[in-house]
Amino acid sequence: MKKTINTILVLLLSITLFGCQDEVDTYQIPDLIGETINDAKLIINGEIRTETSFVETNEYLPNTVIGFRNDLEVGDVIKKNETLDIQVAANPKGSWSYSDMIQYVHEIGWITGPDSDNFDMLRDSGAGGTDLGIPIKVGDKMMLLYGDTFSAVGTHSGIWNSNFIALSEDFDLKDGLTFSELVTNDRNMILPFVQGAHNKNEMDDESSNPNREVTKIPTGGITIGNDVYIFYMSVRVWIPGAEWRVNYNQVVKTDLNFTSFTEVNGLTWTEEEAFNFGQIYPFENPHDTDNIYFVSIPGGRSGGVALSRVNKSDFEEFEEYEYYLGNEIWVKGSNGLAQYKANPHYIIDPSCSELSIMYNEYLGKWMTVFLRGYEIVMVTSDSLIGEWSNPETIVRGTEYSGLYGGFIHPEYVDYDGQKFYIQLSRWTPFYQTQLLEIVLK
Repeated sequence: MKKTINTILVLLLSITLFGCQDEVDTYQIPDLIGETINDAKLIINGEIRTETSFVETNEYLPNTVIGFRNDLEVGDVIKKNETLDIQVAANPKGSWSYSDMIQYVHEIGWITGPDSDNFDMLRDSGAGGTDLGIPIKVGDKMMLLYGDTFSAVGTHSGIWNSNFIALSEDFDLKDGLTFSELVTNDRNMILPFVQGAHNKNEMDDESSNPNREVTKIPTGGITIGNDVYIFYMSVRVWIPGAEWRVNYNQVVKTDLNFTSFTEVNGLTWTEEEAFNFGQIYPFENPHDTDNIYFVSIPGGRSGGVALSRVNKSDFEEFEEYEYYLGNEIWVKGSNGLAQYKANPHYIIDPSCSELSIMYNEYLGKWMTVFLRGYEIVMVTSDSLIGEWSNPETIVRGTEYSGLYGGFIHPEYVDYDGQKFYIQLSRWTPFYQTQLLEIVLK
């Protein structure tokens, strides 16, 4: 009996020792997904051998862990004499960078046109070719303002509408930007928020017909409560060399249902009185939530950037708008405009076109994206009033013919703005818009 008990004790001790030895010889894979490869190795702390394999993807930031080979997952147990192969994100295929500040730029795909997920919706509503796509937050959706739009696919022919609005509930843009609906009339055709006169484009003698108008094109928009304000420019004439002259910039108002559009009396910046305010882009300032701010340029693509602001409660009062004249000086109303006209002050020097601006939390700086020459560039600054950095090139016209636009928005970012998205317009070879993503280092 005693011998039997001793035998059982020896067996139990052997099982216990074997179990302990088994635990010592195994390793449970920790949750490394999303960690940088350097941080992942610190977490592993040499407890197991590792290898690294790179996968071209835009699902995660570059140099972060995205998974493991051999169908292994977080929580799996492997033997310590095995090697853990860690998969790490690399720049997606076909991406590029011209800047020490940018990790990569990557083309996601077309937003409009035959190769986009939105094509059937657009074509069926008479939007075959279009541009711009300025994003504005409206409630829990995004409003995208498109410019001159033609019913023929990808060309400047067919039925011509000066503008239209698309709505989207898609905030995850790494696989594209999808519309939920278009603002249409009772025949399900796109409904301009205001139609241009579509007068003949004549460049002979503007003084003979100073009130003529070719089209009305959006330049920006903002939501205050349940009111949506859209800014547009009245284009008098297109000039060779991608320039144009603007009669005025005007504001229309609608609600979150987009059932009607009404001009806001008094909110008009004429060429004569406010030359540098032909193209006005409103935006919110997270450091000053009482006011709406604006960056503005003249008609065309050769101007410098003016800065202005107004209290939200006075948004519809023209004389309450303040204009920045430099040296921390803001002057209100018509007097401010007159002083600005006499002595313009640019927060960003010429030449700038198709502006958009946002505060980038990742950088802790303001970021402005615009067309300069034949490149879409970005500049940054600690302060709205400057100084702004030298331009960083995002995309070049040598690779993307006929490019312009490049609109950003603080809702269209990931990783607090380390990754952001722009909507790029193409005049040729297809009159459509594309989506690019940019990842900062």
